Amino acid sequence: MVKIEKIKFKGWDNCYYISNSIVEAIVTTDVGPRIIHFSLTSEKNIFCIVEDQAGKVGGDEWRIYGGTRLWHSPEAMPRTYFPDNQKIDLEIVENGIVLKQPMETTTFLQKTIELKFHPTEAEVYVTYKIKNNGLFEVKFAIWALSVMAPGGVEVMPIPKIDTGLLPSYPLVIWPYTKLNDHRVLWGEDFIILKQDKNYKPPFKIGYPNLDGWACYLNEGNLFIKHYKHIDGAEYPDFGCSYETYTTDFMLEMETLSPLYTVEPGEEISHLEVWQLKKVDATIENEEDVKNLILPLIKK
Repeated sequence: MVKIEKIKFKGWDNCYYISNSIVEAIVTTDVGPRIIHFSLTSEKNIFCIVEDQAGKVGGDEWRIYGGTRLWHSPEAMPRTYFPDNQKIDLEIVENGIVLKQPMETTTFLQKTIELKFHPTEAEVYVTYKIKNNGLFEVKFAIWALSVMAPGGVEVMPIPKIDTGLLPSYPLVIWPYTKLNDHRVLWGEDFIILKQDKNYKPPFKIGYPNLDGWACYLNEGNLFIKHYKHIDGAEYPDFGCSYETYTTDFMLEMETLSPLYTVEPGEEISHLEVWQLKKVDATIENEEDVKNLILPLIKK
């Protein structure tokens, strides 16, 4: 049975707690749409919350806040950075909730996040939707970003494709990314990225994650994101369906839908499946991933 109740949280007066007694989430309707907390029941939040922004509302300045948010890609200023600082609508549905933002007044796009819980497992289903309420078609991708709490380790599977003499997949880097960054381990089967609280320079990469999963282990909690990479589809940022970014206070796990040309009145969607598991171990190398993490990944 899924429990939903209204609470106050981190200075926001209008939040909702959702739990199936195994995992729990907290969303706020004072800003957003944002899923600001996710954890095993009564345990530590796996997401980062920026404490000096917690509880703030209103204003024209875009704030990261923390938690999981919804953007549209490719990234552009000011289009992507429309402030989500206003009150949003919430609907309670079977096993979950629906969060709907008012239409963005500059882009005429409208964002919705639907969060539903598995009734008996540590698994939730997050559906991201963006509707074009404008008069003209717009080309964009759905971009789902989870801001993870500091101190953890992310694992990303490397695509295995036999293309003979041809290249198999692109690895995309940003201008500030250094390939010799001490936080990243370039393995044969996995890319392993450590979040370092004491190192601020940003690091970002992206690629077509054909396996459709990535995970983050922090203080014994393993957060797994599943999504579907669609073969042959056009993706933003030279073909990225998965991107990750880190700096000193957080690490972002980012999945993307294909690029769609969205007609007036049309809505597109993108699904993530989240799982949380207890793992009494640390990740230092690929052998740790193969022995400790891979057996927990749901195919």
